[in-house]
Amino acid sequence: MGLFLFVLAGWGAVPGMAEQPYRVRVIEGRAAVYASTNGTQGAVTWLPAGTEFAVRGELTEATWVRIDPPEGVSVWIYRELVRDGRVLADGSRIRSGAGLSFPPVAGLNKGDRVDVLGTYGDWLKIKPPPGVDFWVLRDQVEPLAVLPPEGVEVSLPETGAVAEVTEILVPTNAPAGVPEGSVTRVRPPVPPELSGFMLEEGEEQGVNVVLQGVLDWGGIGAVSAPFCLVVRQPDGETLPVCHLLAPVLPCGSHIGESVTVEGTRWRVKGSALPMLVPLQVRFGE
Repeated sequence: MGLFLFVLAGWGAVPGMAEQPYRVRVIEGRAAVYASTNGTQGAVTWLPAGTEFAVRGELTEATWVRIDPPEGVSVWIYRELVRDGRVLADGSRIRSGAGLSFPPVAGLNKGDRVDVLGTYGDWLKIKPPPGVDFWVLRDQVEPLAVLPPEGVEVSLPETGAVAEVTEILVPTNAPAGVPEGSVTRVRPPVPPELSGFMLEEGEEQGVNVVLQGVLDWGGIGAVSAPFCLVVRQPDGETLPVCHLLAPVLPCGSHIGESVTVEGTRWRVKGSALPMLVPLQVRFGE
């Protein structure tokens, strides 16, 4: 696969991205889909690991995620309230299951059209009408990045895979008059991406480096970033190397890929791993 170069200048929103919905995927086992944020009312359906669907609104770390109903999710309405695919009375309730014991999901009005999928006794199984909300627990899904629009990626020549993390220090030229063999470093300005962090004291801040490894999701430790750079061990496990303060939209779809990152490395209070603020990110296998 070819490499892709992302120039991360300012991390501003890319035009056209706001209109694209966030998508998530069931992490493992199965995830319950609910018709409300009251989980005690029972699930409408269960989704196996790997199922993908869209999020309605922003994806946050709140307990519940509001989603568009995936394929296979259905609701129910009493069959006497429907004729020829249309609702006969205002305030007709649709429910999460075939029976009055199931909680109502929404109400329909006279003349509303329903898409009948099947029957069970006195109940009709229908496709969820537009606007009906469904929910999953946040800890049962993981985000899938929206692919960046045309113009964000620039193709580069083919290259081989990176098997391990490699660090290449980019030297700082000594000013005129400094004796040969000595090194003088001036701490660079703190990038805006670190405005919410407290930096440690010391000279080893803002060092220019090039790191190579594998891209993984972040969230390691109390202080973290959206991504983490890791190295695969012989036993198949991964070892975290640094936090990566890269934007989710252009990079999130490359989880598990080899990556080369050029940027500045910073030490942040409370973080066991250094923070890497990227200038260029390249992917390839």
